[in-house]
Amino acid sequence: MLLPALSIGQIVQTGDPFSRLERPSDNSPYSRFGLGDIVDQNHSAVFNLGSLTAAYHDKYNVNILNPASLPYLQATSFEVGVHAKNNRLTEGSINYNSWNGSLSYFSLAFPLSNPINDLLDRVDRKYKFGMSVSLQPFTTVGYDILTIDSVDPIHGIERNYIGNGGTYNAMWGTGLKVKNFSAGFNIGYLFGKIGTNKTVTFTNLVNPYNNYERVNTHITGFVYNVGFQYELILNKEEVKDNESPKSLTFGIYGNSSTNFKSSTDELFLAIRNELPVFDTPIDTIIHVFEREGSGKLPSKLGIGVMYNSADIWGIGFNYELQGWSNYTNEENPIDLQDAFKLSVGGFYTPKPVYSLNYFERIQYKAGVFYNKEPFTVDGQDVDAFGFTFGLGLPFVNSRKVSNANIGATLGARGLETAIEERYLRLNFGFTFNSNEWFIKRKYN
Repeated sequence: MLLPALSIGQIVQTGDPFSRLERPSDNSPYSRFGLGDIVDQNHSAVFNLGSLTAAYHDKYNVNILNPASLPYLQATSFEVGVHAKNNRLTEGSINYNSWNGSLSYFSLAFPLSNPINDLLDRVDRKYKFGMSVSLQPFTTVGYDILTIDSVDPIHGIERNYIGNGGTYNAMWGTGLKVKNFSAGFNIGYLFGKIGTNKTVTFTNLVNPYNNYERVNTHITGFVYNVGFQYELILNKEEVKDNESPKSLTFGIYGNSSTNFKSSTDELFLAIRNELPVFDTPIDTIIHVFEREGSGKLPSKLGIGVMYNSADIWGIGFNYELQGWSNYTNEENPIDLQDAFKLSVGGFYTPKPVYSLNYFERIQYKAGVFYNKEPFTVDGQDVDAFGFTFGLGLPFVNSRKVSNANIGATLGARGLETAIEERYLRLNFGFTFNSNEWFIKRKYN
């Protein structure tokens, strides 16, 4: 049975949930797969190293994706990050450029015991705890694709695909450190909406019946990951004499597959272009509200190691395997394959201890990465690679030493496939540190 047709005017006026989808500021055809492009959720301090997630930890910068790093914090850290991206797509002789940007993340992380209290009370704690809360994108969807083809005897068939939206991860994490071993876990709430438009227009026919399809899918679910780190001190005797430690840190993090739920609203209209009124709906083919569905997100496992020479320089690598072959989605079935990412990076700080020369206190960072995407294009695997570099710039805020992490990424994806992508991404992260949380006030 065909439901009574809605007019386009009615659709726009109601606005819930079938108002016309806005064209995205970004145009990434690869975001059509799955829930969209997977966002690297590392904060700028880690991202600029090439994403050394497994083994990185720091006193004043947060490694949000391996919660085993949280107990190493020595001050409360509020972090916020933004980014801007220039994207260049190439299909044969056709080129497309776009700029876009958004908030990358914000988080609050802190040690659960104040190091100043321990120093004043001369307490050497056997256990250290850290905690964090954060909000950041999990996936992004943004594409606007037009194809023109023909099927005999019909010529001039235009198909326009538009996608917009994405999902977010609101996450809480905690970690425990005992001697040189630390462990932690994150739990997050996944939510968001993905909207798609598909129109099929017959440009060379008189008063044709064109198609208009609008789909809104709401995603909810819980995600988690666990992490472990072990720090091996290589100069124990020098550390006893108050020398800075030289260490080798081994890390691992990951999660099993997790489930999500979806709720979909769909409208499919047959539209006829007639004078004097264009886009006149003739029939409502599909009109569905809140169709329930479910899916499964992949498992993940990451390992890495990092060498740190007294905070002057360090180098490390990270390998991450993602089990996308187990991904399912009742609303948008697609076959994906397992993916991986390999990263190598390092940093150099001429004088990490106070120096009158500001440039000697800057932390210089660089990294390279290579990853295999979970999808194929025309049967070809899609590879991505890039180079990251950045600066950790210390500054004083309210008499507290904080820092700004700025950086850039030059990357490419899908070279020698039907659609090649090259991009420049600018990252800006700001960390505001405070050592006054949980401090005991003492009076003489």
